[in-house]
Amino acid sequence: MIARSTPGSESGGWGTTGAGPADWSVEQGEFWCHVAPGASVRRAQGWKIHVPATPLSAPLVLARSAEVLVAHGAAFKFAGSPARIAALVSGRFARGNGGKFLTVYPADDDRFRLLAEELHRATEGLPGPAVLSDRRYRPDSQVFYRYGVFRGVRELTADGAFAARLTDPEGRPVADERNAWFTPPAWAGDPFPDRPAAPARSTATAKPVLLNDRFLVRGAIQHSNKGGVFRAEDTRTGEQVVVKQARPHVGAGLEGLDVRDLLRREAALLERLGSAHPDRVPGLVEVFEQQGSVFQATAAVPGATLRRTVAERLARDGSGCPDVRTAGSMVRQLVELVATAHEPGFTLHDFNPNNVMVTPQGRLVLIDLEMAAREGERWVLGATPGYTAPELRTVDQVAPALPPTVDLYALGATVLHALSGADPLFAEDLPRDTARPDERRLACLLELLARDHALVRHFSPLIQGLMRDEPGDRWTLQRAREFVTGGRRASTPPERVDQEARAVDPTGPVDPTGPADLAKAADPDRSPGPVRERHPDAGATRARLLHDGIAHLLATMRPNDPERLWTSDTFGETCDPVAVQHGSAGGVALLARALDRWAVGTAGPFGDPGTGATTPVTREALAEGLRSAAHWTVERQDALPGNLPGLHFGRSGTAWALLDAARALDDPALADRAVALALALPVRRPNPDVCHGAAGSGLTQLHFWRTTGDPRFLDRAAQVADGLLHAARHTPEGVFWPVPEDFGSALAGAWHYGFAHGVAGVGTFLLLAAEATGNERLLDAATEAGATLVAAARSGPAGALWPVDRARHLSDSPELARHWCSGSSGVGTFLVRLWAATGASDKVLRDLVDGAALAVRAGRVTDSPATCHGLVGNAEFLLDTAVRTGDESHGAAAELLVEHLAAQAVLRDGRLLVPDENRRTVLAEYATGLAGSLSLLLRMRCGGPRAWLPEGGPAHP
Repeated sequence: MIARSTPGSESGGWGTTGAGPADWSVEQGEFWCHVAPGASVRRAQGWKIHVPATPLSAPLVLARSAEVLVAHGAAFKFAGSPARIAALVSGRFARGNGGKFLTVYPADDDRFRLLAEELHRATEGLPGPAVLSDRRYRPDSQVFYRYGVFRGVRELTADGAFAARLTDPEGRPVADERNAWFTPPAWAGDPFPDRPAAPARSTATAKPVLLNDRFLVRGAIQHSNKGGVFRAEDTRTGEQVVVKQARPHVGAGLEGLDVRDLLRREAALLERLGSAHPDRVPGLVEVFEQQGSVFQATAAVPGATLRRTVAERLARDGSGCPDVRTAGSMVRQLVELVATAHEPGFTLHDFNPNNVMVTPQGRLVLIDLEMAAREGERWVLGATPGYTAPELRTVDQVAPALPPTVDLYALGATVLHALSGADPLFAEDLPRDTARPDERRLACLLELLARDHALVRHFSPLIQGLMRDEPGDRWTLQRAREFVTGGRRASTPPERVDQEARAVDPTGPVDPTGPADLAKAADPDRSPGPVRERHPDAGATRARLLHDGIAHLLATMRPNDPERLWTSDTFGETCDPVAVQHGSAGGVALLARALDRWAVGTAGPFGDPGTGATTPVTREALAEGLRSAAHWTVERQDALPGNLPGLHFGRSGTAWALLDAARALDDPALADRAVALALALPVRRPNPDVCHGAAGSGLTQLHFWRTTGDPRFLDRAAQVADGLLHAARHTPEGVFWPVPEDFGSALAGAWHYGFAHGVAGVGTFLLLAAEATGNERLLDAATEAGATLVAAARSGPAGALWPVDRARHLSDSPELARHWCSGSSGVGTFLVRLWAATGASDKVLRDLVDGAALAVRAGRVTDSPATCHGLVGNAEFLLDTAVRTGDESHGAAAELLVEHLAAQAVLRDGRLLVPDENRRTVLAEYATGLAGSLSLLLRMRCGGPRAWLPEGGPAHP
């Protein structure tokens, strides 16, 4: 968009009253293009200006703004490509940052006021979405402003992420908040003191909103950049309605369409379909405009989305499967919902479980039809990952509408979710010319689900028939109807049914029963039930995942990159690059464990996995990679500020990983660096938890004591434990270790139950510290922590689950968790150790451990692969339970979870890899990515204790 010689040049037309061309710098980054005069004043913070734009208006907005800014020598930045601008105005972009195409950094407040006025005149009338975090300069202006950081020094926050901070008048760092409303610091003053004060945001005194003099808003269902969705009352009729907002210029593209056009189209389609099928779509009440936004009011549909309905069923009874009668009705209705749009000639494009409502009577209603269009009509085409046909994934955002066959693919995926809770979401194999067909990956998933989901087994031919990769191969709606109703089977010879089913899945079992026999096909017990026999190739698949994962870590590390050893995602890039959670320590620790396991007699466990897919990993390559990663971590840690104690987001995990690397490499100098780092860790911290706080430091001190025998570490662990005893808060609900409300953390005020941030994690450290020191007070505190978790447990057919925090427990919230971070897996990790440590005779504890195991098994179909919130952390807990209880069924359940993990695996450059927690890419990091899954696979292959828990007596001579 801009060339380095443009400012001040004749071709640029920006004027010549400012600095000359040679005095300016233009730096094109990945997202932003920064433009600055050499002599500009570099303030740390102040009032900044934003000028929004759409992809169509951006060139003119930039040209007119640049004339003003160059003339006054003002530094600025702008989104550097049409794709970046489209992202900024997307309906899914963060509300607090949406629309900020151009940002200006005035040298002082006088220049700020001058530039605001001149930019207002220069851009008046040009389209762009409102910037919700800012105040509009004038009622009709395209200039917005807020107080914020210009070039503040990035600091490591208490939560382990780097952020540019404001400095208040007392010199204290404070957060630069980017809310979706104007919230300047109270001490910033007002740059326009003669203007009326900005309205204060207060939910306590907010008055009811009446839209179009008719619809009284009662509450918000959701907020997004494109606008809100609200519950409201129609004051004319007294009926309940849902009002959907479309903000001007949001979602705008080069064709000039935005979300207002989509909402008007949806209203017209609802009116048409509603007249023909009033029971299948919500009735349209009114479409109107107010303050530039378009609003659509429709009759409220009681109930919940299909996705939420399935999730509630899973939480209620531990099964993603509905009963037989519900399943048959639901599948039939899903077919008819798609037919509702296809019969008048529309393609939905975005049919998925979020766009289907389930009423209390079990009736399905189709909602959110913005993407629907007639085949060939140019329209905005979007879809939901996992429910997107291959041909839809390759088209531009605005393109001719596709044939209705794309909805058949989405219908099959939605049927699968309705029956099991699974999302057929597969990360893309790369390179594409070696990618596996989606239908082959789907067949593997269905085979796995069909082992203990009889309904999936029964409907598998329908699902696979609808989800064929080639549009022409997919079953038609009529064929789907006949399958569901039995018409096809009734009129087709049994041998033909067998042939058709095997044409869809040549390796799968054939169920010749019709819907009348569906009850016979379904398991009478709808709980997760006994673990079925594993796939014969499961062991080989695990071996390949382990080998290829280690090979990938070695191949993708970047020891010459000064910032990060492995790439991360958007949030991970802001976090400490040497920590466990999103940094190098997780990978270093994994490579160290791999090298250590190799050295203790499992000769060549990471050599040729028997697949021939990649070059075998050698011990020498593993050692060299570990050495490089460890020394990069040491050097990067030395250059970084901060010394947070947390195990996952702080430096405790870094020290732990470096010590393990030093042992595996037999590197005394590296061990000395690790010891020095561990001795420098704080042993007291306002945050008491494992991930960010004191308990994480305590676990690390115990690990160093076990490994080195140095009594200083045991003494420091005792200091951590003593501090936690003093930090405990005793309540009628039990003992808690809350994060103080005035602590500068996103967790301030949290009273959590789970392992990462609450009672279970602190209790685990106190239990291990009691075993190491013999201090009965610590054992008593751990036992009290166990009693707190016993009191908070919710047990039922879905197993034992826990509310995330005390507030949810007190309110009897139905929101329960089962993952390592805040739920059953992490709580069970503590309780099974407490049960074993206190004599293994407490039946209540043992029942809760088994209940937690049942809960994490029930989540195998829906969970991501990750450690923190997914299958890896859950399988680690099941292995712990098998070891301590001697019940091998828990070990078999862990293997089943790993089979589900393997079903999500992706090919990258010939390597079979476990994707990240979003199932979209491969990340090296521990808690959300590859290193965590490899740690589990390594434990299953080579034995040994669970990572990041210092258990047993001293390991030193």
